[in-house]
Amino acid sequence: MRYGFLTWIVLLCTAYGYSQTKTVTGTVSDNMGPMPGVNVLVKGTTNGVVTDFDGEFTIDDVSNDDTLVFSYIGFVSQEVSVGTQTEINITLSEDTQALDEVVVVGYGTQKKSNVIGSVTSVEVEEATNVPTTNVSEMLRGRAAGVQVNLGDARPGGASNIIIRGNVSVDGGNSPLIIVDGLPFDDLNDVAPDDIANIEILKDASSTAIYGSRASNGVILVTTKTGKTGKATIDYHGYTTVQTLTKNFNQYTGSQFIDLRREANRNRFTGDYLNDVNIFTPFELDAIENQDFVDWEDLVLRDAVIQSHALSFSAGSEKTKVFSSFNYFSQEGIIPNSGFDRGTFKLNLEQKISDKLTFRGIINYQNAKQDRETGGINFTTITPLAQPYTADGELQKFYLGPSNTSVNPLWDQRESVDETKINLTDVNLSLIYDIAPNLSYTLKTFLRNRNTNQGVYRSSLHSAGDEGIDGLGVLSNTLFKQVLVENILMYTPQINDSHNVDFTAVQAFDERRTEYTQLDKSGFTNDALGFNGNATELLNNVRDVSQRRLYSFLGRIRYGYLDRYLLEATARADGASVFAANQKWGFFPAVSVAWKMHMEPFMQDIDAINEMKFRVSYGATGNQGIDPLESLGVADDLPYVFGDETVAGATASSRLPNPDLKWEKTATLNAGVDFRLFNNFFQGTFEYYKANTNDLLLDRSIAGTTGFNVTRFNAGEIQNQGIEASLTSNIIRKEDFSWSLGLVFSRNRNEVISLTGELDDQGNPIDITDANSGRRLSVGHSINNIWLPKYDGIYQEGDDIAGSGNPLAQPGDVRVVDQDGNGQIDNRDNVFTNTDPDWYGSITNTITYKNFDLFADIYIVQNATRLNPVLANGELWKGAINGIRTKYYTPEYPSTEYPRPKPDTHLHLFPFAVRDASYVRLRTLTLGYNIPRDTFSKIGLQSAKVYLTGTNLFTFTDFKSYSPEQTPLNNDQNGSAFPETRNITLGVKLGF
Repeated sequence: MRYGFLTWIVLLCTAYGYSQTKTVTGTVSDNMGPMPGVNVLVKGTTNGVVTDFDGEFTIDDVSNDDTLVFSYIGFVSQEVSVGTQTEINITLSEDTQALDEVVVVGYGTQKKSNVIGSVTSVEVEEATNVPTTNVSEMLRGRAAGVQVNLGDARPGGASNIIIRGNVSVDGGNSPLIIVDGLPFDDLNDVAPDDIANIEILKDASSTAIYGSRASNGVILVTTKTGKTGKATIDYHGYTTVQTLTKNFNQYTGSQFIDLRREANRNRFTGDYLNDVNIFTPFELDAIENQDFVDWEDLVLRDAVIQSHALSFSAGSEKTKVFSSFNYFSQEGIIPNSGFDRGTFKLNLEQKISDKLTFRGIINYQNAKQDRETGGINFTTITPLAQPYTADGELQKFYLGPSNTSVNPLWDQRESVDETKINLTDVNLSLIYDIAPNLSYTLKTFLRNRNTNQGVYRSSLHSAGDEGIDGLGVLSNTLFKQVLVENILMYTPQINDSHNVDFTAVQAFDERRTEYTQLDKSGFTNDALGFNGNATELLNNVRDVSQRRLYSFLGRIRYGYLDRYLLEATARADGASVFAANQKWGFFPAVSVAWKMHMEPFMQDIDAINEMKFRVSYGATGNQGIDPLESLGVADDLPYVFGDETVAGATASSRLPNPDLKWEKTATLNAGVDFRLFNNFFQGTFEYYKANTNDLLLDRSIAGTTGFNVTRFNAGEIQNQGIEASLTSNIIRKEDFSWSLGLVFSRNRNEVISLTGELDDQGNPIDITDANSGRRLSVGHSINNIWLPKYDGIYQEGDDIAGSGNPLAQPGDVRVVDQDGNGQIDNRDNVFTNTDPDWYGSITNTITYKNFDLFADIYIVQNATRLNPVLANGELWKGAINGIRTKYYTPEYPSTEYPRPKPDTHLHLFPFAVRDASYVRLRTLTLGYNIPRDTFSKIGLQSAKVYLTGTNLFTFTDFKSYSPEQTPLNNDQNGSAFPETRNITLGVKLGF
């Protein structure tokens, strides 16, 4: 009996075991037929197969309780319960989610498939792989037509964004930044981890609704909001190590000595002079003792970045909350430089009733930036120096007791430059649903930014040599912005064939800036720096400015059969900065689109998933001038009578222009959006032409008028170009995928007309904009260098006597004598366009199981930049250090670099105009998504670790710390803050 019972148990277990597993076969098809490469996976397991060339599959170890998941990129995934089935045949349908995706546009959202204007969405997850608070750098290479140029590499620095070229000569080329529907004056005020979406509006059709503020494009940023469902907590933290990256070397001590000797060599006999004739006694001692200084190694250091972001999200049907705290800290690779920032964000949405909804966003930011001071010129400073004594103490006069030059490290130690920023944003909105298809929104915005800068030079600083016992400069800038918008949206329901919506907005925007500066000296001691008591007020500056913008705008969007689309926009802006009769500008735009793939005759062409043609034309304006430029203003000029000073004023040096008016840009845009071969390829191709009229220019005028400069409207410039972006899903499997992205941009800038004045030969007269320093000439770009053309180095046997520089010798710089008159002057100058011929990026995204790899290569082709180090005659005299080159010597004649000599070379500036093209591996990220089962017991829903390299390799011929910056800063008194190579280790956790 006992054995019989055991036998029954064994038989039942065996039968039960056999009933749990079986083999399932089948075929997967779409509307074209069998589909190879479809992933078939048992849900919740790693048991899966891929369909063969005939779309057939066979999968083992399947139970009746299992569910099979069928997936293929570009198609809607399907789940099928197995049950008693042993054969499952299914048909996958195309995934239209990409077409139904909603993107943010001006004053609202729109289905991506219905967007008519030039709107590009940025992949935020990839963009945030760059560890920085400089959000501008996150956009580099992410969108066609968007050029990002490094402005300031120091901690807390920013970059310049140009969309489709410079449409204005004098400023006003930065795009409008809109965050959560409100204008921001700085994109870097947004914490990267708070960003949900970024859209870039490029043509007049999409930007005209922003009128005068959008002539240079619009960047729309949407931050994260609370989501309905379970509360979540997310953490993102990373640590970055920054190291120096460059593509040039400086002269070592011995090489610098050879350079000085070569420069003082007798050019007729070839004899070298004695060292005592070319070096000071202090330098001779350094040479004898081999006591040389590597300033770059002495000044620069590796530095660390830390970032921590914590966010909370929760929501119900009536209440949604998102809140975050971000802390970012960056050391600079130059000591005394750094940046710290803490931000807090609260995003609240409360449904008060069925008709009324309240939305509130509060942002608070506290930041501190420390800047290096003293003008450390580690790029060109001589290595024959003694910054420290034998005891290791810093010494003031580092070039010897007879030289009064002050050690830059000394001034660095004895100075402080600190900026503190407090920013508060409050955005409150009420949305009232008047009717099911009619809503009214009241949007209000208040921004207060308080910037305090303190600069202190101690009593030991070189600025205190005259016994002023410390020098302090305190400045405070208070910026306040108030914005009120009334928005009405109406979406009537007509029928299935017609779709229409209306948007009307009235807006008021006021910005006020108050600047105060105090210069004081005679500090009691150095302990408190600029916060200490001082006995003398040297200077007191107060400047207040205000600008207002009053706007009305309307937009209608119409669609017929979801196939033919029309959009028309009109906006009127009144700006306080213009003259009384010129304050208002009108900016209309119209665009049409045809979704060709929706036509009946296209239904049988299965290779085309989407094909949309669109054309737009519209106008935008520029109000990028300072307040009061159309009015006559007075400058402060106190009168001194004996020991008494009384208030006084004099007319400004700027001649007022009561006829100053809007600068307007009209843009034509044509584009095609496509998705092909089951979404294997998807991309966009666009052509645009933008003409800017009534340019706002500064022009110098004769001093006999009592003024020096005036602002006026004149001329026309044109930007035209092509843009292309392409994404290819090369491999699309469940465990492995590979997509390749390409972005290409080409822009041509040209001056079409100027003032209309002609010279004696009937040619248009060039003018120089007094404010920007640009030389403007019809037929040339506004971004140019006007110099003779470099033509190599004179060699032995050259016809020097017949050249434009008959006094030259072998080894000197040669330029082209354009008019052949035997002399080089301004008539031989030519224009060199500094803009690149094209720029773009190549991105690769690879996923394998839980691993993902992202690589971003950025390319700039045929850009030009003048290198001020190579143009410095003191370098070729051997007086200063600089970029090491294989210079010309009689024994080893160079055809690329001139011969050192004791007097200044002619034409060094044309020689220093260099190709600044480059190819850079900008980002390389390897990430690993830790399986949920590993940490699920502690409530962790997701976990990812990643390793990112930024600026890993750069291939360029331009000698500098970055191909986008020169080795010296803008005032040439110090080295530029070097760009760095960064290695980042980060983690993302979701609870």
